Amino acid sequence: MRTGEVKYNISIIFIIIAILSYGLLAMNSYSMLGDLDSDKEFREEVEDRLQSTGDELGGVTQEEQIEIFSNSVTFVIIVAIISILLGITAAVFLGKRIRVKLIGILLIVLGILSTILTLGLGIIGGIGYLIAGVMTVVKQRKAGHGII
Repeated sequence: MRTGEVKYNISIIFIIIAILSYGLLAMNSYSMLGDLDSDKEFREEVEDRLQSTGDELGGVTQEEQIEIFSNSVTFVIIVAIISILLGITAAVFLGKRIRVKLIGILLIVLGILSTILTLGLGIIGGIGYLIAGVMTVVKQRKAGHGII
C-alpha cells in the first residue's frame, strides 16, 4: 500500500455481513418453497390460515393464493441471489480499489432496492450494503480522489 491510499476493510466487512444475510434469506426461502411443494402438513397449515382469513379474497381461490405466495418466494430468492453476486463484485472491486466512488453509489442503491424488492425481508443485508456504500463514498471524498 502506497502512502495516502485508503483502506476499505470496514466497508468490506459490512458487505460480507450483507452477503451472509442474503444467503440466509435465500436458503430459508428455498426451504419454505420446498416445504410448500412437498410437505402436506405445511401446505395444509397454509391452507388453514388462508381459510381463516376468508375463502376467497377478491375472487382469488386458495390454490391461486398459494401459487401467488410460491411465486413471491421465488422472486425473493432471485433478488437475494442477485444481491449476493453484486455484493461479491463490490467487495472485489473495493479490495482492488477499482472505481471506488461508483462502487459506493452502487452499494447505496443496492441496499435500498434489495430491501424493497425482498418485501422488507432483506433489511439487515440492505442496511449492511447502505452503511458500506456511505462509508466508501465518504472515505473517497476525504481522500481527495477525483471522480470515479
